Amino acid sequence: MQQRRFLALILIAICFLAAVYGIQRRQADEALVFSVPSDRLELVSLEGSINGLRGNPSGAIAARDHLLEALKDDSIKGVLLLINSPGGTVGASKEVYQAAMQLREKKPLVVSMLDVAASGGYYIASAANQIYSNPGTLTGSIGVILSNFNVRSLLDRVGIEPITFKTGLYKDILSSFRPITDGEKKLLQDLLQNTYEQFVQDVVKGRTDASTKRTMTVAAIRKLADGRVFTGQQAKANGLVDELGTQEDAEQALRKLARQRFGLDGTAELPLVRARPSFGDVLDSLLTSSVRGQVLPSSLWDHLLGRLVPQFADRSVVEPPLLLMPSWYGEVP
Repeated sequence: MQQRRFLALILIAICFLAAVYGIQRRQADEALVFSVPSDRLELVSLEGSINGLRGNPSGAIAARDHLLEALKDDSIKGVLLLINSPGGTVGASKEVYQAAMQLREKKPLVVSMLDVAASGGYYIASAANQIYSNPGTLTGSIGVILSNFNVRSLLDRVGIEPITFKTGLYKDILSSFRPITDGEKKLLQDLLQNTYEQFVQDVVKGRTDASTKRTMTVAAIRKLADGRVFTGQQAKANGLVDELGTQEDAEQALRKLARQRFGLDGTAELPLVRARPSFGDVLDSLLTSSVRGQVLPSSLWDHLLGRLVPQFADRSVVEPPLLLMPSWYGEVP
């Protein structure tokens, strides 16, 4: 027991040293200092599958928090949001979308799409004042999916009889142990359709921007919202993105919008500064789930989090999501 505690303390010390060293290196590499410029632009990254889990400095929740913080910081005159995501859960996508919509009402928001910005990734991008995409970016995939499989025949073959107790007719809906009923099919399709309608309406709202005189109708989005994937070049032609260009092009566009929005002259430098992760984000990303499970006893982990970062004391287990915006990656050979 003493040896385990000693190893845990050593691990914590290493993690803190790594965090300090990493932050110092990052500040040196990107010329980030705590005395940041009075007027600046902020760079926020959203990478990987979109979900409600914390601990990823470039994840959906971190991106949402950065957008909301930028909204409150008067020295930040605009945000460049880099998106490299195939999609993810509906709830987390809407969280970031809503934060982006709030921000763009007060400050310009420009999105730069990288390899892929599809489904939930496009959902979020649609909230920007302007969307820049590379010609080969994969985007679109507007739609919602729910899937499962039935293993009842396999269980019958090996002689396994599943037993289920439930308190409601639909509590075991999508069970893998029995065929789905007609009533359940209708219930789930209605659920998907409702979520799909929210997706379409939000994209229309996001792609209608008075400041850039851009409009998009529901009919136009419905023609594109059948799950199809587009290249950036195709998306530019059908109105899903505004311009084809690089991250640097998007940065220059954001700087121009910020000067116009706040009445700044051309001499205003407006440097682009990457959003810094919070202490909690750094700590949680360093102590991964594998480390927490294999090295630190769960009780000790909870105790340390409660002591070091109080807001992490109330940690909950997140169940697998029911509805997903298709999550996939496209690779060019």
